[in-house]
Amino acid sequence: MNQFYGKNWKIDLLPDWTGEHEEECSLVFHSEGIGALQISSYSKDGAVTDEDLKGLAQEHLEAGAKLIDVEAGDFKGFTLAFGVKGEFWQLWYVANGPRALFMTYNCDESDRADLPPTF
Repeated sequence: MNQFYGKNWKIDLLPDWTGEHEEECSLVFHSEGIGALQISSYSKDGAVTDEDLKGLAQEHLEAGAKLIDVEAGDFKGFTLAFGVKGEFWQLWYVANGPRALFMTYNCDESDRADLPPTF
């Protein structure tokens, strides 16, 4: 299995998936798939707390988003999903010590049924 490395993280890539780094974030995608996973990383002095993560998601919390606890390797936090203007979005806010990852995935709402069950 191929691995794709970011500044403070790594992810196991499924067969036929690719990772690319851009200026603002990193992308993980399947060339014949739908949508793309975008990963941004942040760090701070001291541990990133649940309150820090909720602060990053404040806009969605105020809109009534339901949080679901999630683990991604050594990172723990929460995910939320919503639809807007015909698009499906899933966001993850996870942390491990002083590192936090903000990950987003979006696709057309009509393609949502074709996503793996983890979405």
